[in-house]
Amino acid sequence: MCKRFLGAMLLALGIGLFGGWGSAQANSAPESTQSMLHVCWLKDAHVNPAACEVVRMPDAFEPAKAVVTSSVDFPDFQVVALDLREVSAEGYPVFNVQSIYYKDFLRATEPIIIVMRDSESFPRNGIAVRDSLGRERVFGIAISGEDGSLLLSEVER
Repeated sequence: MCKRFLGAMLLALGIGLFGGWGSAQANSAPESTQSMLHVCWLKDAHVNPAACEVVRMPDAFEPAKAVVTSSVDFPDFQVVALDLREVSAEGYPVFNVQSIYYKDFLRATEPIIIVMRDSESFPRNGIAVRDSLGRERVFGIAISGEDGSLLLSEVER
């Protein structure tokens, strides 16, 4: 119990100081996949909402609408629900990942709107894609503590 509490406190400190919550392994992974994915609030997006597919998370919070776009086509696109399972011995969060929506491809020309679940300190909404090496990559969507923008950060299952 004390180890879990200590791990959670270290995690909270790490989130506050560094603005991230992915693992060291995930954060050291090549940025190419992450840099080709983009997320922002619907109000900040330059898209026609009527032309976008909308995915509603279970227990969605209506005002929390994000737009996911990509600069390339990604196979095996998923919108996923994230639930914190545990904090690793190294102090990193490990998530249960549940697929909510699947699409053969996230096309660069077809943004997707996600009506997200309310989120506090840990991401509860995310996306998954298959990268150019055939690996599934899962990214949590979080709110920046600095300016309120949305951020993608790779998470561990």
